[in-house]
Amino acid sequence: MNDAILEEFERKLRKHPCPNCNNSTSYLEHNAAVLVPFAYHHSELVILFTHRSHTLVSHRGQVSFPGGMHEPTDPDMQSTALRETEEEIGISSKNIQIFGQLDCIQSHTGMLIFPFVGFIKDLNGLNKNLDEVERIFCIPYAWLSDPHNLHQENYRRSNGEIQRVWSFNDYDGEKIWGITAEITRQLIEL
Repeated sequence: MNDAILEEFERKLRKHPCPNCNNSTSYLEHNAAVLVPFAYHHSELVILFTHRSHTLVSHRGQVSFPGGMHEPTDPDMQSTALRETEEEIGISSKNIQIFGQLDCIQSHTGMLIFPFVGFIKDLNGLNKNLDEVERIFCIPYAWLSDPHNLHQENYRRSNGEIQRVWSFNDYDGEKIWGITAEITRQLIEL
């Protein structure tokens, strides 16, 4: 890996404090972790996303990063992100280089989401878990980092409450918004 952008992310994430993230195992129950995976696709630096299955109970049909809920057998949240990535898209932790962690984000339900940034060394072996993932797709980092593609919009919750959320312009028929857009924005600002 000789890419200057990735090297810069790795350098900054090594120094990046996570003041709102407590990674002690007693605190992790009912929280989640995701992997924000960089990769090269056709020689272009991309970030990989998933389109969640419409059969899931929560967040069905939404765009997300590979990840999910912490389990008692996970020693820490990074392990949760790596386990869930392998379960959802078939990429082993041996094929992922973790650069570091972004700030945790709290969902409207109070759950903390621990985002880890990494690099998938080889996309061969991508295999979506059809119970959880309808589609795996990549978006070029250059497109995501273009400020013209990011904006805020109003989102109406089921209780009628209006909330401002981050959203990217549609890309290849996919909409990145909410927490996934916030994590992506945080990464790009870094």
